[in-house]
Amino acid sequence: MPKIYTPDNLPRIFDRAVRDALDKTAKRLSDEFDTQINTSKWPWDRGTTVRKKRPPVSSPRDIVDTTDLRESKVQEDIDPYGVKWTWKTDYSSIVHEGGKFMDGSDYPERPWTKSAEEEVNIQEYFADILRRELDG
Repeated sequence: MPKIYTPDNLPRIFDRAVRDALDKTAKRLSDEFDTQINTSKWPWDRGTTVRKKRPPVSSPRDIVDTTDLRESKVQEDIDPYGVKWTWKTDYSSIVHEGGKFMDGSDYPERPWTKSAEEEVNIQEYFADILRRELDG
């Protein structure tokens, strides 16, 4: 049965639809962050690396060694319509943004959040869910 919109119930219906769409979009994006970290797609030109808890790896590679980076993800609702994620390891920034090794060579960026946003296409994903929520 289609929803009936009146001036009295429209703000409440719309607010609920936006929050539901945001929750679903945030869940999808959060899952995609993990997928991007786990996917063997990231170039590495420094040869083979012996990892602490996993087999040696070369390029392309995932960005998982001890799983600490992936498991350090914290999702926070910053207001009724906003969500943010942070990764609480001390090395998450250099893995994401890249940098320099102590010998001056480049540490490549592996921007898993940007890649996840592109994969999910969050604006389109959110709009589609919102449309379905409002259509009933």
